[in-house]
Amino acid sequence: MLGITLMLLMALTGIGLSLVPVVADQLVADFGFSDSQLGFLTSAFMLALGVVAIPWGLAGARWGGRTLVFGLGLGVAGSLVCTFAASYGVLVAGRLLQGVGLGVIVPTVGSVIPAATVARFRGRVWGVFGIGHGLGVVLALLILPSVAAWGGYRGVFFTSAGLIALFGLVALAQPAVRQKPGHCGDGVGARARARALGTTLANRQVLLLCMFNLAALAVGVGALVWTPPYLQAEFGASVGTSAYLTAGLGVAQLVGNPLGALAMARWGKKPVIVVSMLLMVGCTALVPFLPTLGLVFLFVTLAGLLTMTYFSPLFAGIAEVTRDPAQVGAATGLLEVFGFVGALAAPWLFGLLLDATGQQTGYLAGYLMLAGIAVVTCAGLVFLRLPRIAAVVEEGGG
Repeated sequence: MLGITLMLLMALTGIGLSLVPVVADQLVADFGFSDSQLGFLTSAFMLALGVVAIPWGLAGARWGGRTLVFGLGLGVAGSLVCTFAASYGVLVAGRLLQGVGLGVIVPTVGSVIPAATVARFRGRVWGVFGIGHGLGVVLALLILPSVAAWGGYRGVFFTSAGLIALFGLVALAQPAVRQKPGHCGDGVGARARARALGTTLANRQVLLLCMFNLAALAVGVGALVWTPPYLQAEFGASVGTSAYLTAGLGVAQLVGNPLGALAMARWGKKPVIVVSMLLMVGCTALVPFLPTLGLVFLFVTLAGLLTMTYFSPLFAGIAEVTRDPAQVGAATGLLEVFGFVGALAAPWLFGLLLDATGQQTGYLAGYLMLAGIAVVTCAGLVFLRLPRIAAVVEEGGG
């Protein structure tokens, strides 16, 4: 039950990342925003998600799931700012506030799961939690286009405020979420946490995991934001059809997380990370060369699947490359910071390429740019060190 509850929280980040594609046409019609401005609305959200990860992680280590009350409240406030926005600056401010609020989710869950579960079940709970990202994308792209047709961008952002409040209340109804972590209370002072952060920043294996998370987010979010307009421009798909087809990416991410966890248990963490990343590069690079809408849908869906098959190995691998619980918390926050801040430029740069070169060349350059980010990070796979027997050790601990 805990995993399902936390999964709903993770769904909120998927919903937040999917809002701009749903309302893009109306924003262009009403305000005349450029492609780069639309891309930056997602980049601003990702920036906020990333920069608050460590502060929220430190707060979660001390107060546990109670931190969600304040964070999700900010998320609701940000959604309401976007609801009543009448200018680009206010929309950016609302998206930043949304990101600050929803940025509480992963770092806080990083404290809730160890406090509420024994070691042998933590990997499974992380796996269920990660499914929420794909679930959020699916919910947003299947349901919110109808909301947009009825209430425009204001209706979409107002609905997102309601979903944040609803899912937050469901999560906080669980005693395991509300309890204070026993391992991180007053006994871990500010100096000890600062030392843990410093040690983690010097840990090459942690930094490699951060790079791989960056690649997954850059490809996943870039494809999510720009595939619907690509389907409209290249194949004449309607707004609704392109959104529904892109929802396949969310379904694939939903399936990819447990699939990755199963593969990790069979072959180990590093093989899953390596294979997923290499295949992800190939699928993304091929998208702009595919001749039919069906093939684009297939390859974008596969790319989405592969971005999530290595979610569980990445986060489960943190415990194997750090030495104590304080470092685990710091490393979890760093994965979020490096991932979202490092990848936030991807949707904005994609939009800049479209503005600078036009649609035909811009989409080609955009998808190759996403694949190129992943190619660069793949160079770090040679230096990754994760033991194949980790699952056995983990079950024997705790």
